[in-house]
Amino acid sequence: MCINELISVTNETKGSHMSFIPYEAYFAAVFNEIERIYNKVQNGEIDYMYDLYYKYWLHNNCDITVSTASGDSEYVKIIGIDDYGYLKVRSPNGSIASVQPDGNTFDMLRGLIYPKPF
Repeated sequence: MCINELISVTNETKGSHMSFIPYEAYFAAVFNEIERIYNKVQNGEIDYMYDLYYKYWLHNNCDITVSTASGDSEYVKIIGIDDYGYLKVRSPNGSIASVQPDGNTFDMLRGLIYPKPF
């Protein structure tokens, strides 16, 4: 649902008279915010971006199964992303690893990461 649909539904259900947001104004606001975040990162405030990212991220602390190429499975917990943007996971023994997309298929709805068939 787009923001103007939300405005329309709100106007109908609440009897309000909010104006629609023109596309130009919406995209100007989005790009201004991206530029603000970019400037913070460029000034060394990378934690600001990580905090914002994790605030809306769905996968933190999800238990998933990682399957190896040999067919073995290991249950791990997603604990974040690493410095390169890959998923960072913790195994039951406490070891931490990154799961890279090359050679893996992510099926987050099933909580499964498994090797891509070649």
